[in-house]
Amino acid sequence: MRGVAATHASGRALDRRRRPGSPSILMPRPERSQRRFGDSASPGAGVARGSAPALRRARRRILLCGALAVLLSCGGGGGGGGGGGSGGPYLVGAHYYVWYPSNFSQGYLRAALRPAEAPALGEYDSRDPAVAGEHIALASSHGIDFFALDWWPNRPSQNDAIDAGFLRASNLGQIRFCIFYNSFGLGDRPSEGILFDAATRSRFVSDLVGIARRYFDHPSYLRVDGRPVIELYITREMRGLFPQAMQEMRQALSAEGYDPFVIGDEIFWGVIEANDDPGAAARVTGEPQLSRIRLFDAITAYNLYEGARQQDRGFGSASAFVGDSAALYRRYRDAGGVPIVPVVIPGFNDRGTRLAADHFVIPRRWAADAAEGSFFSESIERIARPLVDAHLRMVLITSWNEWNEDTAIEPVAPAPPTSEDRSGQQLFTQGYTYEGFGTTYLDTVSERLGG
Repeated sequence: MRGVAATHASGRALDRRRRPGSPSILMPRPERSQRRFGDSASPGAGVARGSAPALRRARRRILLCGALAVLLSCGGGGGGGGGGGSGGPYLVGAHYYVWYPSNFSQGYLRAALRPAEAPALGEYDSRDPAVAGEHIALASSHGIDFFALDWWPNRPSQNDAIDAGFLRASNLGQIRFCIFYNSFGLGDRPSEGILFDAATRSRFVSDLVGIARRYFDHPSYLRVDGRPVIELYITREMRGLFPQAMQEMRQALSAEGYDPFVIGDEIFWGVIEANDDPGAAARVTGEPQLSRIRLFDAITAYNLYEGARQQDRGFGSASAFVGDSAALYRRYRDAGGVPIVPVVIPGFNDRGTRLAADHFVIPRRWAADAAEGSFFSESIERIARPLVDAHLRMVLITSWNEWNEDTAIEPVAPAPPTSEDRSGQQLFTQGYTYEGFGTTYLDTVSERLGG
């Protein structure tokens, strides 16, 4: 996600979902003024119910594809059935991007395939409330409880799409959302990390106070045990005055009446050593940085794909990726004393946008003769389910719609399997098969994480 950014319905009310022993995600309607999240009196005000005809037709195709998949399936795990997972034991979220249509133009694998594939809704506009409404309906009906919305410190126009599109969806009440603060926008440098000097510290605190004021009181904002959730990207690269920035941020938000539940993107194969001296040189280490980990309420890993780990290339059945990832999560869980939020991906292929980087592919099939989506299913069974925190019960999916890295699970328009691409040499697919998968991944979420 960072590289692209640089070049780089159960509609059942979620406040009825608390299970014994699990954190409450009930969000009481706040008493303070709602003026902070737009001019409308309520989410989706002014947006006509129902989608444009093209979106309605696309949704019918998606639902038909899902029905056919159920009828034709000869495997599949669990008995999600028609319940949609709304009563399951997990709190499931997915990373959600609002940078479309511009990021489609940066290239993505599906457009490079022959025949070409595309999202079921086409190359859409994130500012369109009808698009957000279709996404919400699909996600909430398949057991996804919330979206983590990508927000950049240095992209105010892109961030506006959250308010213009997502928050104006007429069915917003069917899902929760939180902000995913993309710290890459603070100025990440290769091997140097994100240096928190006085200016960056001030910018970070100002950003989070602004986010809190604008979004935390929204009736659909995600809370854990009454605390508004915010996820911080690549905290594993933060050094210098970051501890002071976190302390100042918490104090500033406390003065505003908030006690945020902060999730740090801290788990990775190599991280920047925690050092609060802004003048010290950056050092990479394989050790969990406990002093930084303990600044957070939970820790996660946005995506454990690492181009230098050649042992992770290829089919999951023969690679080290899933087994080593599970071991890494356990190591951080045991070392830090902080809850972990396991993340699963459906695969990885950024060659549609970064072909020159020649990154290896993690295919979406567990083995050559396995079904579409089997890598995702195995990741859930081997990472998410055994490693989910016993109290928090949160699982994240990377991603709902990161098309540039082909980690998206939102439906793709039905298309036959192909390994051919526009290069004529399989440069984009590396010989692996991709197909228009319809609701395959959403059905898997419902079946395996929906209870």
